[in-house]
Amino acid sequence: MSTPLNLDHVVVATNNLAATVRDFEEATGVAPQAGGVHPQFGTRNYLVTFGGGAYLELIGLDPDIAVPGETRMFNLHRVITPVVATFAIHPSDPDDALRRAADLGLDLGPLAGGQRRDTEGNLLEWRLTRPLFAEESGVIPFLIDWGSTPTPAETVRAAAALDDFLVAHPDPDWVRQRYAALGTDLPVARADQPSLSLTVSGPGGAWTVS
Repeated sequence: MSTPLNLDHVVVATNNLAATVRDFEEATGVAPQAGGVHPQFGTRNYLVTFGGGAYLELIGLDPDIAVPGETRMFNLHRVITPVVATFAIHPSDPDDALRRAADLGLDLGPLAGGQRRDTEGNLLEWRLTRPLFAEESGVIPFLIDWGSTPTPAETVRAAAALDDFLVAHPDPDWVRQRYAALGTDLPVARADQPSLSLTVSGPGGAWTVS
């Protein structure tokens, strides 16, 4: 598939990061690249670029960091199997995108500073809205502004193809209207429950998670 407008990254949350990284490599032939640690949230991640400014984030709890459950990003303290938790977009003017969303009654929360250190110890900084703030199904994305920090889509060496990224919702028109306000154009199918699913492929084959 072509990269959706302003897609930044798709987040797969997992209860066992090492096992998910291993399963991804066995399925696709691509070894995800270690990203770094988020000390304030007790998480770490692995990354795979799709090219076109977008990438995949595999994220799980870091057993070496203890933080309260309610501070875990992506509800990781409740995840029992790998799941497409949500996704991020990088509109050209994220502050304006927030205002347009608010005009539709959609509150994504404030753009706040975030950071992590990469595997070489470099500090990466950005602004983002808190994931799953608007609702917990993950269908509504969070926004990210990398500022002067290069996006991992440009720096990560591990690469795979984004074959499918599917959004489903009981009211597709409601979701499409809010995507347009935020600055993205993902297609939305009708379904009884909100859901996200993802298929990624590499030289060894495909990997699907929902």
